[in-house]
Amino acid sequence: MNKRTLRMPLQALVAAIIFVSAAACGYGQESVSVVTDRPTYDAGSEVGVEVLFSGADASKLGSLDLSATVRYAGEDSAVAGPVIISRGFMPSAEKPSTGYQPLWKIPADARTGRYEVDIAARESGLSQSKFGTSNGVSFAVYRKLVKIDRIQLDRTFYTSGDTISCRATIKNLTDHAIDGLRVEFSDRYWPWIAGPAAQAKMSIVTMANGLSLAPGEEQTLRLPRAGVAPEVKQPAIRQYGVVVWDRDRKNVYDIAFSPLTFVQPPGVNEPKPYYLQYAYPTLSAVNTSSYREFYPPGYDSTAIRFDHSHTMFQPGNVAPIRFAVSDPTDQPWKQIMLRMRALDPNGKEVSYQVRGQNLDIPAHGTPLQEETRLILPPGTSGIYRVNVEVNDAAGAILAASSLELGVNPLPKSLLIFCAHEDDEGAHYGIIRAAVENHIPVHLVYFTSGDAGSCDRYYEQSCDPAQALNFGALRMDETRAALGHLGVPPEDIYYLGLPDGGSGQIWYDHVEPSHPYLSVLLASDHAPYTGLVRPNLPYSRDSVIAAVKEIIKKLQPAVIYTAHPPSEGHIDHVVNGYFVVKALQELEHEGALSARPEVRVDRIYNPREHPPTPYHYAEKKFFASGDALTLAQEADWFYQSQGGNRAQGNLRTFNQLAREETYRVILDWQEHEGWNEK
Repeated sequence: MNKRTLRMPLQALVAAIIFVSAAACGYGQESVSVVTDRPTYDAGSEVGVEVLFSGADASKLGSLDLSATVRYAGEDSAVAGPVIISRGFMPSAEKPSTGYQPLWKIPADARTGRYEVDIAARESGLSQSKFGTSNGVSFAVYRKLVKIDRIQLDRTFYTSGDTISCRATIKNLTDHAIDGLRVEFSDRYWPWIAGPAAQAKMSIVTMANGLSLAPGEEQTLRLPRAGVAPEVKQPAIRQYGVVVWDRDRKNVYDIAFSPLTFVQPPGVNEPKPYYLQYAYPTLSAVNTSSYREFYPPGYDSTAIRFDHSHTMFQPGNVAPIRFAVSDPTDQPWKQIMLRMRALDPNGKEVSYQVRGQNLDIPAHGTPLQEETRLILPPGTSGIYRVNVEVNDAAGAILAASSLELGVNPLPKSLLIFCAHEDDEGAHYGIIRAAVENHIPVHLVYFTSGDAGSCDRYYEQSCDPAQALNFGALRMDETRAALGHLGVPPEDIYYLGLPDGGSGQIWYDHVEPSHPYLSVLLASDHAPYTGLVRPNLPYSRDSVIAAVKEIIKKLQPAVIYTAHPPSEGHIDHVVNGYFVVKALQELEHEGALSARPEVRVDRIYNPREHPPTPYHYAEKKFFASGDALTLAQEADWFYQSQGGNRAQGNLRTFNQLAREETYRVILDWQEHEGWNEK
């Protein structure tokens, strides 16, 4: 079975747009679109396909016989077809499409993941091909076993101490019996996030244990006393969840959440809370001041305007400083002097320049453009400050402004591995520094974050189609956020693992022949478009192979990967395991041109940090205020992850933390297998 070449540029295709050239059909360019009747299908259902023609000369294509074949993405051989879509179809303005036609009855045991449809057109009655498509339109196939069909609480509004009742309907979606199900009610949580899971543990109540469902059967479970409305100091929003486990409480079949509930103390109904999709949690939290005075005095002069596009440098660099000077007053400036001083992180002067003397600048005239070079001292990292002053003939200050420079040693190339879209936020400073200094920087995302806030986005618990679309949305958010920092989309890679599934993949699903079936996506192969590898099996060996391929191709000087506390998200914990394991294998194979430096997250609380055999060196990275301003704005693109709340709670220039702390793993090449079963 031939595998298609790894396609590193990322392209997400929704429908195929093909152009029939004049050489192919003898007429002008005609646009042909191919779409399926749904983006995703449960195994056992039927796929419909439609071919649409547009363009003034579509009718000149004549009578066409249209056929289609279906391939598993990444493979050349067909799994279905060719299937005749239409015989003797004559496109016209009145009838531009074939309408949806049956394409493929998906076998119940079909592989999950992404499939691609190829269309071929022949002139009716002839064997010669008119035109065709390849990698045109695609769809995903999933296999959901058990579904929580409905969750209903007895009411919406509770007073602290009230009893909460729950009713949940569980359905077997398969053609065989499923036994031994354990159904639990609790506060909202995701089982793969350790902290919230531990907090929710006290609220778990068993709705059913050893539940059996016949093929296609559904049962409604009732729990008169599922919980008690908690004590709260002011009105609060709460949400509850139902989880269906296997008999060993090891694998999750499904997770769903209740409608929102509102809990208030006795006799207290203000302030009314707002949920996470709103910018502020209460009306009193509305911020009406930060945006008015973002910059502190001395950083936002109307008379002196700095070029803020390049403020990150290395020690020993020659930093170009560009600024424009104009007179915003109604009286012309006469015999002025321009002075520039540069201060190191300790406030010591490292440069003093007189940029002009006895200058005349007309009121409201064309700005005077200035550029100078600042030689940064070697070996000194931190935040430098450049001050520019306009002085009159008597030495009085007419205008002043300042510019920050972040100065750090920078690697020759950079590769950042993230568990989810938005996890790159801890590295915004060095990402922007790499962009400004034309240093290659690439980012890899293990999962597509299909679970995190999916239900909030749709305002209901997510089925596989919604989870897949939500994961694609999060990938779009990342492209927008990183694009704001200057990273092009072709330098962003996705593996498409399921949100929350990394632990299962690492510990329990090692080989590609035994992939993990994800909870929300209901797929054991990556079903997204635009991945590093189409249909990546959800297995440890497959993920490590993909990581190795990326590292081997890019040969980065520095790698960032997650290494969080034990009370964290399992995807973050295992993120680093995948990366270090891949590096160790590449080292043994002699496939690394040089041993990269591996950087991980800092420790905030040593007591929460899981023991590891590694040794570390803690270091700091300094980012300029302008780089961090871009970083703050980048977070706003993550609308599904609270970007609107971040925008509503704008941090002013002085509130942006200038330091990013990280640790270097000094001995990553050692201690092999310590974290494997």
